Amino acid sequence: MSIKNLTYYLCMLVAVSTLLFTSACKGDDEVIIDDVVGINVGDGWYMAATGVDPVAGAKLSDEVVEEKDFGSQERTGFLSGYVWLDEADYNLVQVTAKEITSTIGGTAESASDEGSSCNLNEYTLATETAVDGAAITVATAGLYKVSYDETVGEMIMYKIESPNLIGSGTPGGWGADTEFTQTSLDASGGAWQATEIELRQGEWKLRFNCRWNLDRRTSTLDPMNVELDPDNPFDPAKGYMMFTNLGGSANDLVAGGANIVIDEASEGIYTVDVTWDGSNGKWGVALTKTADVAPITFVPDENEWALTGSATPNGWADDDPANDPIGVDIDMNYSGVDAGTYTWIIDNISLVAGAMKFRANDAWDKNMGCTPNLIFAGQIDNLGCAGEDITVIADQSYMIVLTTSDDGETYTANFTEL
Repeated sequence: MSIKNLTYYLCMLVAVSTLLFTSACKGDDEVIIDDVVGINVGDGWYMAATGVDPVAGAKLSDEVVEEKDFGSQERTGFLSGYVWLDEADYNLVQVTAKEITSTIGGTAESASDEGSSCNLNEYTLATETAVDGAAITVATAGLYKVSYDETVGEMIMYKIESPNLIGSGTPGGWGADTEFTQTSLDASGGAWQATEIELRQGEWKLRFNCRWNLDRRTSTLDPMNVELDPDNPFDPAKGYMMFTNLGGSANDLVAGGANIVIDEASEGIYTVDVTWDGSNGKWGVALTKTADVAPITFVPDENEWALTGSATPNGWADDDPANDPIGVDIDMNYSGVDAGTYTWIIDNISLVAGAMKFRANDAWDKNMGCTPNLIFAGQIDNLGCAGEDITVIADQSYMIVLTTSDDGETYTANFTEL
């Protein structure tokens, strides 16, 4: 065989081999190389079940706590988040550079308070938490607000049963929650809905389990401790109040955020959808207008009723801040409108023998006593009249409910002895 032919045959052999190798490779499955080494979440603190890597949705982040006048303040070492917890044993773990660098646990117990108006007061409390402390058992799977306070050294796990809408623009005013129907809830997220909700000019917030906060300040925990300083009741050294409400804006809800405004042009009948995202713990509210509402001529915010008089704890109003609390009106709470009836309530007031009247807006230009526009109802044997003043004959505690069903033309004051 000549050199020329040998070269030809060698070239053909190389070409066929290359073709066969390429075809074989094309028939193989694609090989995927996972380059993630360690725990696949960013740096931070996470709730993690024993033997299970933490996930992004279980992260706790810095959160503000309550301050005076419903404000907020930063608290060093306070972490919180809305996370799904399974029936398992949990620790709070710190992840740094995809490795667990610290584990916190403690001894858990059941705790309770009276902060929920729908009696959802129980929560799990782990006190004296420590590095490498015992795992905390979660007996019931569900959505929880979990917090850790480094200063006090405690962890809270509060199960969220339902979000609620509340505020002057909602059907129940600031005195009653608008409830939602749960449509879905699992580790991936949750959804709740309320339909045919009449929203009026005013404000609203989202809160959970019919409560504004969870109070963990010193005097609320141990009555034997020194009472809170009345001039500084939110002193960080005396504990904290954890927010259980969100505000700010419907698309950017934050703990303890500002009231969300409904302007007059936005009044209407709405479907309200509330969502929780299990991947990041964030909440959202979507308002879908389904119908218009007739304008109203009676504005509850312009009728902020209160009690004043010698029969009340603060005496007759003198409108002089220098004398406070003497001379300060005893405010009633507006609880909303139902079928055209507007309601204000004082849950418990101790009246003594003397005189009193109702007045609005801390002024005398709108007041009621023994006057034609005020009707008395309920347990009123202890009440009488002296001119236009209402007289209290003997000391007695009452729940007082003030209503109007004709846009303020007349009122009914119902007294219930306590």
